[in-house]
Amino acid sequence: MTTSLEKVLETHSKVVEEGFTHPGGLKYRNYAVSTLRGGVGKSTIAFNLAYEMSVSRQLLIADLCAQCNLTENLMRDADREVTVLHSLQPILLGPAFGAAPSDASYRISHYCDPFKAVRASYLMPGNAELFAFPSMLYQQLQTAHAQQNKSAVKALLESLKTALDAEAKDKGTEGVLLDTSPFYAGGTHLAWCAADAIIIPVRVDEHSLESLELTLDLLSNPARDFMTWNERAGGRKTPKVAAIVMTMVGSKSQMKATPDSASRMYIGRALDIAQRYPKLFDFPDPADAFVITDDFVSSGRISGAKSLPISKLKIGSFHTVDGKRLQVNASATRYQREISYLLSVL
Repeated sequence: MTTSLEKVLETHSKVVEEGFTHPGGLKYRNYAVSTLRGGVGKSTIAFNLAYEMSVSRQLLIADLCAQCNLTENLMRDADREVTVLHSLQPILLGPAFGAAPSDASYRISHYCDPFKAVRASYLMPGNAELFAFPSMLYQQLQTAHAQQNKSAVKALLESLKTALDAEAKDKGTEGVLLDTSPFYAGGTHLAWCAADAIIIPVRVDEHSLESLELTLDLLSNPARDFMTWNERAGGRKTPKVAAIVMTMVGSKSQMKATPDSASRMYIGRALDIAQRYPKLFDFPDPADAFVITDDFVSSGRISGAKSLPISKLKIGSFHTVDGKRLQVNASATRYQREISYLLSVL
């Protein structure tokens, strides 16, 4: 009998060697890329998914991370007078913070050249003041809850969804992609409330496994904060887990298209964790939601520094990053196939 780990590794081998993908399009409207640990490759995944999703649908992207890495990739060094926070504050805090901006997003193709070749997509930029956002949000939630006002609690939890729906209608976009911070409170909480499905990057290390278990527990445990507030709002739907993306997987094994032994161990342990939460997945087997991606080496650095999607990197081309001249090698084909497979899982 094939184990879950063997199943995931066999699929990865087909992806790398044959370019295997699942047929069909995106299953959900609103996706959030979310992990409760930094340094796992979340921004690289979010940037590349933003591009790949924009190939087939007009997309609204919102950056809920105070570090604003995705915003920088999509609008490098551009002025950003309006941010996602400007849309949230009037909904959360009322007219004292003015009206929501009538034009709350920027057309990405004006700032990031690769997006000129895909469907018109828009960004609601991040804001460094999102670091202070949790206290603002939870003060309002506690006040509404103390008044036993479930509809007010629900409106607060869905404030981001309200802002996204209004902007998506204004721009005529068909899908939404949210990038979140590595902290649950505040913007990430609202992103989970706005999302139909979550994409969870998991680096092959101990802390990332702990983060994965915490994330899945928060999404499903009635005694934890996320589910508690959903109940206080009169009952809200929990987003599905669309994919668990194992990132920075080494390929030192002598076996072709097979991750090294340490990576295989971490993937196996991540599978064990996921299988304790089967109701969070649409797949009958949570292993089908697993996607393996490489460490991307210089290609990942080039992609981030130059705002170039991995699928647009040309093998043999040179790019200067932080004063170093880097070349895109043949491994980029493998990386491109991994990103294509991730998209097909969603």
